[in-house]
Amino acid sequence: MLDSLLPTLGLAAAAALLYGLLRKPAPAFALLLSLAAGLAILARLGPALTGMAAGLAALAGRAGGAAFTSLLRCAGVLLVTDYACAVCREAEAETLAWCAAFAGRVLTLAALWPMLEEVCAMIWELTG
Repeated sequence: MLDSLLPTLGLAAAAALLYGLLRKPAPAFALLLSLAAGLAILARLGPALTGMAAGLAALAGRAGGAAFTSLLRCAGVLLVTDYACAVCREAEAETLAWCAAFAGRVLTLAALWPMLEEVCAMIWELTG
């Protein structure tokens, strides 16, 4: 996993440098370049994500329940929301970034709801 760290970060640094050079003369091309570089970086994470998914599946098998599933969904929503907000901010679409962040918060709460129900049920069982 660590052997891909430097090439991945090098790709990010090179893309950032090119983005900085192209931002003023060709902003549309700079945005497309940064999106393509972002996708290339995400593609390089494939093996690490596969290993992490296997570890999470093993952990889910031991932990089980709606609470663990809720936490995984929340993590996914937060990661995708962060990426969408970054893309919107890079395109200087602050209103869209705010809307994406708000949608992410709402979807995080929706994904967290089953865990909240479990916690409340446990509290009511202890106090009742």
